[in-house]
Amino acid sequence: MSTTSQPSAETDAREQRTELERRADLLIEAARAAGAQEVEVCARSGRSLSAKVEKGDLGQVQSDEGATCGLRVILDGRLGFASTNQASDEALRTMAAEAVAIARLSPPDEANVLSQPTTVDPGAFMGPRVDPALAAIGVREVVEGAQGLADAALARDPRLSVDQASFSAVSGGTLLVSTTGVRQFDFDAALSLSLMALAVDGDETGGFDYRGVAVRDKAALPAELDRIAGEVALSCIGNLGARAGKTYQGRVLFAPGALQSAILQPLLGSASAIAVQRGRSALSDRLGDCVAPGLSIVDDPTDRRSIGARAFDREGLAARRFDLLEEGVLNGFIHNGYSAAVDGVASTGHAQGGARGVPGLGFHALVIGPSAPEGGFEGAADEAALMRALGEGLYIQRFSGSVDAASGDFSGTAKSARWIAGGEVQHAVQEVMISGNAFDVLSRGLEVSSQLERLGGSSQICWGLGDGISVTAD
Repeated sequence: MSTTSQPSAETDAREQRTELERRADLLIEAARAAGAQEVEVCARSGRSLSAKVEKGDLGQVQSDEGATCGLRVILDGRLGFASTNQASDEALRTMAAEAVAIARLSPPDEANVLSQPTTVDPGAFMGPRVDPALAAIGVREVVEGAQGLADAALARDPRLSVDQASFSAVSGGTLLVSTTGVRQFDFDAALSLSLMALAVDGDETGGFDYRGVAVRDKAALPAELDRIAGEVALSCIGNLGARAGKTYQGRVLFAPGALQSAILQPLLGSASAIAVQRGRSALSDRLGDCVAPGLSIVDDPTDRRSIGARAFDREGLAARRFDLLEEGVLNGFIHNGYSAAVDGVASTGHAQGGARGVPGLGFHALVIGPSAPEGGFEGAADEAALMRALGEGLYIQRFSGSVDAASGDFSGTAKSARWIAGGEVQHAVQEVMISGNAFDVLSRGLEVSSQLERLGGSSQICWGLGDGISVTAD
């Protein structure tokens, strides 16, 4: 398929901005005419191409293009919200009237206010640095990308069976405009790929494994495709020959994905100012305390290598580096406009979400490791070094179960697990149950690696060796 008809990234961004601003300005005018005192428009326009190879056959191929506008209005502290993908003036005016009508019926809340604009660093915008090659990607390349990922995995070992390989190209612009003076636009583009597979050897079928990643530079794609295929193949083949596990209580080694799911999730959730305000945070009275010895957590939306990188948040405010933990010490909580108004402070620029809903709250681009002086990490510990430090015990690559974000209690199944003895992998382990409390594990102090893994193209997370964990085998 020829790609010469595809617009350049620069042309695409300019055209999208012009149209989104037309809709946003009309919506603001209509909402104010209907009685709204404060108005915000979040608009998103873009296109996506995706393909999947499922069990050896080309499956779903999709192409989507369009724009959505979300309108948030405030009237006497009452909030109304509506969204539409319609472009006509009539449809936009109707939506504005509906949003104001919803606001009139909503309960008042003095924290329902729009944030004042902040200065956004011009160098943080993605648009000027979007890889031009991404704008030229067509259907054929997307299909070939999905098939190439499946083929790369299958070439690693004949026992591998690919359940699904997917490849997508997404590009689009985001506009934030408000009556408080916010007016920000940025354009971004990315490629994403994911792979799910298992290994079959005669009558034995090993457990599934999965990897996914996203990149902003097309030149980085071959290396990432090869890495994903290799990691999934290695894990799936390693799942064969699983033996019974052992019941004990003590130390467990977590791969980055498992560490995030079981241990870090409650910590990150408790760092939300909204969780604190609603009495759902275990960290509400721990500011300035060492809550996780040996661990540092940075949210760095300025790191362009991360798909979470951005110049501004869902409310159009500057997204800046935020040091959540330094050497285990809790420095603060993240805020969006609403939580900031409740506490009478400034937003930290952590509003999240899209055009189809009101702003949420969350991190952008986490970097989690042993320490973070000047954005780097001390030490040279890697996965193998932590295995040696464990000596003997369970190594978990994936965790599937329940985690109570407020209490930190977790319980679930260890997936793609390995038994370590003499500091080395001995064999795969049949599914065992693990349980414990994340805050207890963190307070004991994690032994963590300076080696990090990028999960899903956004978060970079270390390996972690934690203590006080119950392991139960059948």
